[in-house]
Amino acid sequence: AAAAQMQRIKAELTKRSSDSRFFSTTKRGELHELREELNGSDVNKQKNAIKKVIANMTLGRDVSLVYADVVKLSRTSSLELKKLVYLYIMNNSKLQPDKAILAVNTFVQDSQHESAMVRALA
Repeated sequence: AAAAQMQRIKAELTKRSSDSRFFSTTKRGELHELREELNGSDVNKQKNAIKKVIANMTLGRDVSLVYADVVKLSRTSSLELKKLVYLYIMNNSKLQPDKAILAVNTFVQDSQHESAMVRALA
């Protein structure tokens, strides 16, 4: 009985703390929904959307259609969101260097930011 209860607790903790849910979506029209979430005003929805984009990119799916939407998010004040955006930009720019020029201005501005953390990211 104690072992079964430990398994349930472990499963519940894993379910709460895992970002694996971002890897499990493959529905039709998902990129359109992601674009709406990326362009929305709710930072938490933006974070979840960029996590889904990165998960799809990790699985080898083409997510270059949202590149401009993701670059726009780099103007955020949320450090977590900025890190996710930079991760996407760096990985996608390796595959499509011609699009990397869209992000150059962002890197230049962030390299002069007052926060040392933001300067380090740039």
